[in-house]
Amino acid sequence: MEGSTKRFYFDMVGCRLNQAEIESMAAQLQERGFEISNRPENADYILVNTCCVTEKAGADSRKMLRRYQAKTNAQVISTGCWSSLFTAEAAQILPGIELVPNEEKDQFAANFLKENWQNAAESPVKPRPNLGSRGRTRAFVKVQDGCDNSCSYCATRLARGRSRSVPAEQIVAQLKRLEGMDVKEVVFCGVQLGAWGKEAGSMLADLLAQVLERTEIPRLRLSSIEPWDINPALIALFRDPRLMPHLHIPLQSASKTVLRAMQRPGGPEAYARLWTMLRASETEIALSTDIIVGFPGESDADFEETFDFVKTAGFSRGHVFQFSPVRGTLAANLENQVPANSTKERSACMRELFDSLQQAYLRKQVGKTMDVLFESRQSGANSGLSPDFQRVKAQSNTDLENQILPVLIKKVSGDGLEGLLA
Repeated sequence: MEGSTKRFYFDMVGCRLNQAEIESMAAQLQERGFEISNRPENADYILVNTCCVTEKAGADSRKMLRRYQAKTNAQVISTGCWSSLFTAEAAQILPGIELVPNEEKDQFAANFLKENWQNAAESPVKPRPNLGSRGRTRAFVKVQDGCDNSCSYCATRLARGRSRSVPAEQIVAQLKRLEGMDVKEVVFCGVQLGAWGKEAGSMLADLLAQVLERTEIPRLRLSSIEPWDINPALIALFRDPRLMPHLHIPLQSASKTVLRAMQRPGGPEAYARLWTMLRASETEIALSTDIIVGFPGESDADFEETFDFVKTAGFSRGHVFQFSPVRGTLAANLENQVPANSTKERSACMRELFDSLQQAYLRKQVGKTMDVLFESRQSGANSGLSPDFQRVKAQSNTDLENQILPVLIKKVSGDGLEGLLA
């Protein structure tokens, strides 16, 4: 390969963890002389990080792989949860595609480089790889992988194995590299993010304390974190203004019966204790969640129990998922499947509730001044994220991408906010 620059294009289906992984692989390859393309038709290699959190995610993964195989001349590489969990199927229906199991994903770039060294001079600081539509102002950093829980509906835990943590020194080093790339916000990701460090007797709060002390990136944010992994030590860290005041806590249900069938640790009483702890915090933290409706055996009363909890919990937003049986999970074979029309009705009802909660939360932000990290610009309006993870737009004569600027919030606009540069 000496004398020619090979191009990689990255794409994905699924979660922020998948985003963090493709960012890491792209950076490692770029540091050794490979070019990261933002257009698939220009690539020599296309790597897709697949997902199987739902049957639709698996179908979307297959569709994406087939499209790149049919419409480009690149060598297509598949990794991630779908192709790792259904390897035989992937090999049969997608001949010619290289399959990289999840357990080899973190070593993919290093292994690839051993065979395809570019003989390019290394630079201590490279610009962030241009990932095209996947590129963002924020950087996503994987700090944990795998899960030790046994939620009956989840295939991700089957595809990724037991919980394991990225060493703190490695994470700090990665953030220092991102500082050199002028990254303003880092999002910490994991399958079970709050399990970081447990195998060594540590906890996520210990990692965050080190990061806050030893790095200088202005904004740090947590991705999804399970309710049982939130503790007083973690909440106390939100007093530091660099840790963004938002927690996405996937409850899935607030019904004791449904949570037991889901094999989720804890129950409604534990949720109530957690909410009491959160409300007692010195820092106002915005809360969002995921809810699954139509889980096998969910009665009208079970749904109402979840609905009532969500109604009073003070969420700033939420996502609703209709139960989707995923092959290989216990829930796929449970009896008492909820009729599709009932699931659809419950989904619509819960979505309507979340819409009203979000609008109520947004109205409370009018009149406040927020520091916004701007990400994009269209038709004179710059768009970015507030510390509490709200989309904010502000008019400007210049592009404000990757700048953190104060914005006086003037009004609610759709599912976001609009304001004036302060």
